[in-house]
Amino acid sequence: MIHLKTPQEIEIMKIGGKILKDVLKSVREEAKPGVKLSYLDELAQNLIVSKGASPSFKRVKGYKWTICACVNDVVVHGIPTDYKIAEGDVVGIDCGVYYQGFHTDAAWTIKVENGKWKMESGKDEVDRFLETGEKAFREAIKQVKLGNYIYDISKAIQDNVEGANYSVVKTLVGHGVGRELHEEPEIPCFTKGKREMTPELVTGMVLAIEIIYNMGSKEVVYKGNDGWTIATKDGRISGLFEATVAVTSHGCLVLT
Repeated sequence: MIHLKTPQEIEIMKIGGKILKDVLKSVREEAKPGVKLSYLDELAQNLIVSKGASPSFKRVKGYKWTICACVNDVVVHGIPTDYKIAEGDVVGIDCGVYYQGFHTDAAWTIKVENGKWKMESGKDEVDRFLETGEKAFREAIKQVKLGNYIYDISKAIQDNVEGANYSVVKTLVGHGVGRELHEEPEIPCFTKGKREMTPELVTGMVLAIEIIYNMGSKEVVYKGNDGWTIATKDGRISGLFEATVAVTSHGCLVLT
């Protein structure tokens, strides 16, 4: 069941989303060579609490951290350990904020200074990879409007990622968000079935749209033994871009 939000509830989520947006910006700015992932986690925790909110991810059973920190081949759910960021690392920060009974969810991926993956032509392949994710993200959000379907969001993601010769991950999806961190509907990064068979976008829907994609194969595996970290099977890098958006009578409202 899809839980629609009232205008008043969306206003609350807008405040929580602003907190999350500011926290993610601060954390990204601190993601520099030599900085521990655990420091970024502590920073996010302190910033969220200082704004009168709490970390969404700590409400997930068994997860003890404020952020997920995904480095290089890690796709999602990377634990913020004492690993020190190195020059050239690709770092994705995923975070959620719980404010006055509602969750918001967002993520962004950056390259830390100069990348070590280069195309033969000299163009930085990592830059191209991340630019593709950002473009897919922008195009997906353009599809959030009354009368469209979840299919349209999925198609925008898939067309942009695969059009650049990268792979969308098919075992992980975006989702609705609200009183629960993960709600219906699912928002895959690829199309399946007929357009009209997917949920139609209506006023009051709040969605966490995620672009989850890999430089190489779409295949992913659990990495290590922590039970959380999912990485690319071929060891190539992955990217994650995510925002929480609301469907309103005036169009798409980006909350984060």
